[in-house]
Amino acid sequence: MMKLRLIGLLFLALPFYQAHAEEKSWLENSKDWVQQLWRDDAKQWLERINFAVVNNNYKGVMVFAQGTSVESFSVDHQMNKGQETLRLKTLSGTPKELLKKGGQFQTNAQTNTQTKHVQFSSKLAAEQTSFSQFANAAENKWYKVSLAEKSRVAERPVQVVDIKAQDKLRYSYRLWLDEQSGLPLRVVTLDENKAIVEQVVFTQIQISPSKQQEAPRTIPKQKALDNPYKDIKGFKLIAKDVKGNSQHFLYSDGLSSVSLYVEPSVMKQKAQMKKDAMNGLLLSNGTTRFVALGKVPSLTLEKFLSSHSANR
Repeated sequence: MMKLRLIGLLFLALPFYQAHAEEKSWLENSKDWVQQLWRDDAKQWLERINFAVVNNNYKGVMVFAQGTSVESFSVDHQMNKGQETLRLKTLSGTPKELLKKGGQFQTNAQTNTQTKHVQFSSKLAAEQTSFSQFANAAENKWYKVSLAEKSRVAERPVQVVDIKAQDKLRYSYRLWLDEQSGLPLRVVTLDENKAIVEQVVFTQIQISPSKQQEAPRTIPKQKALDNPYKDIKGFKLIAKDVKGNSQHFLYSDGLSSVSLYVEPSVMKQKAQMKKDAMNGLLLSNGTTRFVALGKVPSLTLEKFLSSHSANR
C-alpha cells in the first residue's frame, strides 16, 4: 500500500517537473531568441558605419589615448560634389597634419628646421580613418556582436555595440555609435583581460548630412594567400613582401592583424616588448630571426613564432 502511495505521489509530481522543465526550456529558448535579436540589431548598427562616415559632414575634436599617451586632433570631414575630404590636425605635441582627398593621402610633420611632406595612397589608412573594418564584424565568426546600453558622447545620444572576441587570441572592441547618423563617436579596444588598451573619442562634434548622398565604396574582402607556415587559428596570410633577404608577412582575421618579419641572423636571442595595445616578440635561433608585431595578445604572437620557427 505504501508503495502504491509513493507511485501515486510521483505521478502527481510529474506534471510539476514537466512544467518546470518546459518553463526552463522556454526561458533558454527565449534567451537565445533575444540574443539573436540583439545580434541582428547590432549587425544593422554596424552596417551603418560605412555610409555614415562618407555621407555626413562633421567637424570636431577627437582624442586618441594609448596608455599614458594622449593626443588630441581637430577633425574636418566634408563630402562635396562627390569628392570626400578629411583633414586631421594635431592640437598638442608636434604639429602634424593628415589630408585625405579623392582617395589620396598627404601628411606632414613639422620639425624645428623643416616640414616633411609625404604622399601616399593606402587602403589601410582609409580603413583606419573610416572605421570600416568594423562594418562586417557581425559576419566574423571569431567575434560576437551584441547591443549594449544607450549612452551619450559629446552631448549626443549613442547606441553602444560590443564586439567580443571568442577566444584569447584577439582583442575585443566597444563602439559608441551616434543614434542619428551612425557615426562612431567613441571606439575602445579591450585586451584579453578586458582592460582598455586604446581608445579614440570625440569630445566635441557637429554633424550634418551632406547634400549629395554617395554610396560608400565596398572594400573587397582580402583574398587569403598561400601560407608557407602553419595557419594560426583565424589568421590568414593577406600580404607578403620581400626586400633583399628580409621577408614581411601580414596576417589578418578581419579585425586584428599580425606582422611577421623573417630575416637571416647568426644570433641566438629572445625578447618581448609591450607598448599599450601593441605587443612584440623576437626570436632568433642562430640562423633566422623572427619578429612578430600586432595589436593582439602576446599569446597570439607566441603561437606565430613557435609555428614559424618550427618550420625552419
